[in-house]
Amino acid sequence: MISAKTIGRAVRNSRRALKLTQAQLAEAIGKTPDAISQIERGVNVPSVETVAALSKELGVPIDDLIFPDAAPEHSSVRGTRVRQGLSILMRLSDRDLEIAVRQLQAFSGE
Repeated sequence: MISAKTIGRAVRNSRRALKLTQAQLAEAIGKTPDAISQIERGVNVPSVETVAALSKELGVPIDDLIFPDAAPEHSSVRGTRVRQGLSILMRLSDRDLEIAVRQLQAFSGE
């Protein structure tokens, strides 16, 4: 069963893993900090549109926000960071992507 508290906890954990404040997350998805607080405390169940926006901004699959216990491999801080990085890379221009790939290769020693 989908619970407001379960969604709220998943949003809070994902937000904290990215070191975002409630205000930063709210601004990014066009909501108020109070709305994010209410979601995280389980006071309100977010709309489908809000869950989709949270998923995109936090870099986690929608399923991880709604059913966080069903996908433990996606709930790690490392997994969140990797998905966030992929999301950023997907939005880069071809030129910037090439630069980013070269930098990643340099970090990894390839």
